[in-house]
Parts: sequence; C-alpha cells; structure tokens
Amino acid sequence: MRLVVGAATDVGRVREGNEDGYLVDDSVGLVALADGMGGHLGGEVASATALEALRAAVRAGQPLRDAMLDANNAVFAKARTDSALTGMGTTLTAGTLAAGGTLILAHVGDSRGYLLRDGELRRLTTDHSHVQELVDDGQLTDDEAAVHPMRNIVTRALGIDETVDVDVYPVELRVDDRVLLCSDGLTDMVHEDVIAAELRREPDPAVAAHKLVDRANAAGGVDNITVVVVAVNDGPSTSSGGSSEASSVELAPSVAPMVAEALLVDEPEPGKATRDRPPDDPGRRGRRVKTAIWVLAVVAVLGVAVGAIAWYARNTYYVGFDGNAVTVYQGVPGGLLVWDPTVDRRTTLSRGDLRAADAAAVADEKTFSSLDDANAFVARLRAHAVEAATTTTTSPAPTTTTVAPEAPTTTTIAGP
Repeated sequence: MRLVVGAATDVGRVREGNEDGYLVDDSVGLVALADGMGGHLGGEVASATALEALRAAVRAGQPLRDAMLDANNAVFAKARTDSALTGMGTTLTAGTLAAGGTLILAHVGDSRGYLLRDGELRRLTTDHSHVQELVDDGQLTDDEAAVHPMRNIVTRALGIDETVDVDVYPVELRVDDRVLLCSDGLTDMVHEDVIAAELRREPDPAVAAHKLVDRANAAGGVDNITVVVVAVNDGPSTSSGGSSEASSVELAPSVAPMVAEALLVDEPEPGKATRDRPPDDPGRRGRRVKTAIWVLAVVAVLGVAVGAIAWYARNTYYVGFDGNAVTVYQGVPGGLLVWDPTVDRRTTLSRGDLRAADAAAVADEKTFSSLDDANAFVARLRAHAVEAATTTTTSPAPTTTTVAPEAPTTTTIAGP
C-alpha cells in the first residue's frame, strides 16, 4: 500500500492573512491541518504552534491523542505569555498511519475529515460547533446548518482551556480510497457533492487539492482555504523525504515491511568469505549488532503502535441497535483488528420510541470519545422520545385518543 499526499492552502478572496496551516511529515506518517482563530496574529500563531507541537510529540513516539493534548498545552501556554494572544485557539485534525494500513484520525474543532470510497464521500469527523449540536438535536438539517448565521461558532478548540476532549476515529484504509482533510473555508463554500465529484475526477492528489481551493475561491473565498488529499494506491512506498505546499509526497503506510526486510538479511556462514569482504570481518560483526539493535527498536515501535490501537479500540464508544434496543457499546463499530466491540449497557429505549432522524443516527452507529458523551446522546434521544409522545397525544372529546408516532425510517451510511 502506497499513500501519496497533495496539499494546498490559500488566503481566499476576503481575508488579509492566512490563519490556516498544514503539515505532511512522511518520516512518521503524519498529516495534519489547523485553522487558527483569535485575530490575524493570534490565529496564525495558534495554528503554527499546534502543528509544530503535534509534530514533535508524534516524532517522540507519543500516541496521536496524547500528541493532540501536547498541542493544546503548547497553544494554551503561549496565549498566557502575551496579552495580544489572549483567547487564541485553533482547530486541529490529524492522521497517523498504524500497522496494517489503519489510519488513526484525531479531531478537535470544525475542520473536517472525509473518506471517498467507491465513489461515495463519507464524513469521518463530527464538527464541534453550535450548529452541529442543533443538527444532532434534530432542530436543523445539514443543509440548514450550512447557511446558519452561527455556523462558525465552535464549541471545542485547542488552546482555549487547559484540557480538551479529542475525538479519535480508526479507519481501515483500502486501495483506491481518498482521505480529505479540509478547513471550513472549503466546506462553507463548496457543497459535499461537488467536493466528491472533484475527487472522483482528478487522480493526482496535489492537482485535486488545487482544484478544490479554486472552487472555494470561485464561490466567494470568504475564508482561508486549506485542503490535504491522501490517495491510497497499490504498490510499495518510495518516500520522497519532504513536503511542500501543493505538492505530492509519499507516506510509508507501516513500519512492518521494514521489520520484515531487516529480519531477512542474508548473513553468510561463519568464516565464509563474501564478494565484498574477507572472512571474519570485525566490521561486519559490528554491523550485525547494529542491525539487531535496529530490529529491536522497530519491533518496540510496532508494540507501541499495536498498544495504541488497542487503547483507541477500548476507549471509543458508540450507540447502535441491538435488535430494536438502543444500546451503548464500548469499542469501534465492526471492531478493530482483534478488538471487537462489547455491550456497555442496553437502554430501555426501543427503535419504535425514536423519531425518524434519531433512529437514523443510531442506525449509523454514531461514535463518541468518552462514555459520558455516549450517555449524553442517549439522554437526548430519551428527551426527544418523551417530547414526541407528549405532542402526539390529543384530547378532542371526553375520551383520549393517542396517535401513534410515525414509524421511523433508517438511513445507513456504508462504513469503511
């Protein structure tokens, strides 16, 4: 599996400065995008600070969630050192590659991550915004949220508080997938159907990133626009070792092939000469020791990666149906590697109690980064069910007639 990344960023047609930023680090298989806030200076400082702190933490071997927390600490601390930066913050959406072709996506704010698979575009992240909460509560549709006057009010960002909740989404990649990270400068200007069509039409990720930026500018370009496109191709990785704006670089999808290559080094029999060195070359013995140390280091990295995946798999929750019962699960929908989801609790809510929109959300197995968030979602479902039951009971005569709620319909979005 070979991952090729293209990226582009633009100030847009209205703003004077670009508060967005992105990074592509093929040495650790990291891509990230940040959209700063807090005024021209504050926004630029916040996004740049978050990205550099994230890069340093991932290079130091930290799991992505912890690296995001380091980025939050860095932005929060810098804001306290300069009164001109007070209140600055930034969104941050980042992905790292784990063994087995799994993308670990971490997210805070209203920048977005998408997956294009088999021609269909699926949103991977949930906006941390005021209008998204209204959508989750059934008060707005997605189309209404896209034009709502409060659509740019975020409810979660890096650097605002000492701590922040980070959403994590493991995605098992397939050949021909496209992963898109983008700031709201794209999604506020360009409909998702148009984004999907552009990604389907243009195979080169760098060209696709440029064209999406052009689309946003053509629609008005009222905000900074940043786009990162990751193409999942067939074949071995041949990393280019660098990154640049609006260019393509390749990311090594896993360190596992490196381990296999190291373990298959062809060592000669003791005392046997080779073409390049005489028998019993002391330098060769030293290189053997170095190779062994290198292999052990890589195996240790693999162990950390597997441990991180296990931690993500057991610290993610989702709400779905078990039969007709609304149920809270611990784990990732469909499981991740060897870790299958388990039932945390079955609620007393049934499919027939829910409004159509709520039933669809449950059928889509909405994920959460903590048990508290999952339970809060169930509480909203219960409140909606009680409200629906109350409003469908009428009393036109001395006797009471109860009108049954409309049977829910379910919309299922194909998973990865």
